Amino acid sequence: MVRKFVATIVFALMGQAALADDNTILEIAWFKLLPGTEEVRMLDGAQHVQDRFLPRFDGRIYRELMAEDGGDYWIDSIHWRSVGDFAKAAAEILTDPDGAPIMELIDPSTMAWFHADRMRHWQVSNVPQGDGFTEIHVFRLVAPGSEIEFLMPTTDEAFLEAAERVQQSLGEMSGFVDRELFRTTDGWWVDMVHWQSREAAEAAQMAMMADMADPESAAMRFLVQIDPKSLKTFKMNQKRVW
Repeated sequence: MVRKFVATIVFALMGQAALADDNTILEIAWFKLLPGTEEVRMLDGAQHVQDRFLPRFDGRIYRELMAEDGGDYWIDSIHWRSVGDFAKAAAEILTDPDGAPIMELIDPSTMAWFHADRMRHWQVSNVPQGDGFTEIHVFRLVAPGSEIEFLMPTTDEAFLEAAERVQQSLGEMSGFVDRELFRTTDGWWVDMVHWQSREAAEAAQMAMMADMADPESAAMRFLVQIDPKSLKTFKMNQKRVW
């Protein structure tokens, strides 16, 4: 099932135009490990793929491995310089022996795997190695015909303007490291924010919630453009960054 899904993705990638200001592509995979799999086996398998499989492919910028804070999900993500670089690796990892040390540990029924184009990037320092904390929000924007009466349809351009305004506050918060906004070709957004620690992320969340008490605040103007029924949030502990 996973093989068929990935093959469909790779076929669809060919000839697609990037929507972002640059050509950076995020490959991101959510999954759970098979019951009984120890974390050390996952880390060793991920390192094997890093050392033996990925060096065959050009265009890799960096890779992150994260585990859900207090949960079962893992995220393995790679930044690529182009769709073509990602497509080549995605087409081979399921059948290549050097992909097996990680693929054989994953419960295929839990796996979601896709790519997205980078639309914006804000950074003040490098992603922490091993002790950082990452918030990942996946969502759609409010579309015409929303079932929730007070929600108003928005556009990509208006949303990016709101994201720029809210970033002014995020960038000033203690422990902020890096933030990227990605968009898939079928309209899903990924908002990935890196923090130096979970404590820094939690303090920032409390500050933003307080700011939303004002309906005209940057935080509220950003939030109201997101369809709340579509929103999924993952809070992740950094495990490795390559």
